[in-house]
Amino acid sequence: MNIFYIGSSGALSLIPFERLLSSGHDISAVGVYKPIATDNKVIALENASLALAANQSGIPVIDLSQPASQIIEQCSAYSIDVILMSCYGKRLPAEIIQLAAKGCYNMHPSLLPRFRGPEPIFWQMKLATDIGVSWHQVVHDFDAGDVVAQQKVILDDGLVFSEINLQLAEIGSQLMLKLLSELVEDKLTHIPQNPDIASYYPYPEKYDFQLDDKYTAQQLFNFMCATYAFGYPYLYQFDKRIFHLVEALDYDNNRSLDTIEVQGNRLYIPCNEGVLIVAYTDKMSV
Repeated sequence: MNIFYIGSSGALSLIPFERLLSSGHDISAVGVYKPIATDNKVIALENASLALAANQSGIPVIDLSQPASQIIEQCSAYSIDVILMSCYGKRLPAEIIQLAAKGCYNMHPSLLPRFRGPEPIFWQMKLATDIGVSWHQVVHDFDAGDVVAQQKVILDDGLVFSEINLQLAEIGSQLMLKLLSELVEDKLTHIPQNPDIASYYPYPEKYDFQLDDKYTAQQLFNFMCATYAFGYPYLYQFDKRIFHLVEALDYDNNRSLDTIEVQGNRLYIPCNEGVLIVAYTDKMSV
C-alpha cells in the first residue's frame, strides 16, 4: 500500500515513522506543516524532526501549509491508499482525507473517547486515570472518528514526559502495524465512539498545576514527574498558605500525617493515602 504519513516533531510522530520504514511498508510521502528547508534540503532545529528523517530516507516531504489544491496536486502522483497521522495539531481538509482509498487514521495518546484534545497525557496524569493509545478514523471533529485499535498502557512510577511519550509511541507503532495488516486483509474493525462518555480537555493553564491532596501521594508524585517539562510552577494550598513547589522528590505510602511538615526546603504533604515529599521555594499567605 502507498502510505502518506503526516506528523510533526517528537517521538509520537518520529517513532511510528521509523517503525514503518523498518517494516518494509511503502511510504510514498511525508506531510508536515512548514518544513524548514535550505537549497531544497530539509534542516532540523531540534533532535526529533520528522521532515529531516523523511528527507534523509529519500522520501518526498509535502508542506501542509500550502493550499489544499496544491497538496492534492502533489499527492496525485502517489496513488495514496492510506493516510496515517500522529501528533499533527491542525485540522486536515476533507479533500486531503478523501485522497486515501482505504481511509485516513490518526494515533491519539489516550483511551478514546476519553481525553480528546491537544494534551491528553497531561490530563490523564493529572486526573490519575487509565492511560493508553488509540488509532481512530479521521473525521471533521477532532479525535471523534471510529476507533480501529486501542491498548491500555501501564506506566512505571516517576516517568518524565519524554519517557511516557516514548512508551506510548512504541505501543502505538505496534497497533499501527496491526492496523495496516488488517487493512490489507480487509479485516479492520471500526468501533464508533460513545458520545455519552466522551471528554475533551484543552491545553493546560497555570492553575491546572495546583495539587489536590484528594489524590494519593503516588498519583501526585507521578503527575509532577510527568508534567515537569511544561515549566509551570506547582502550587499547593494548606489552610491559608500557598506553597510554590519545585519538583517531586519521593512519596511514602506507609506514612500518614495530620498536617504538613517542613524540613529545610522539603515539604511533606499528607494525601488521601501516603505522604508526598517535594522541594519548595517559598510560601505566602492567601
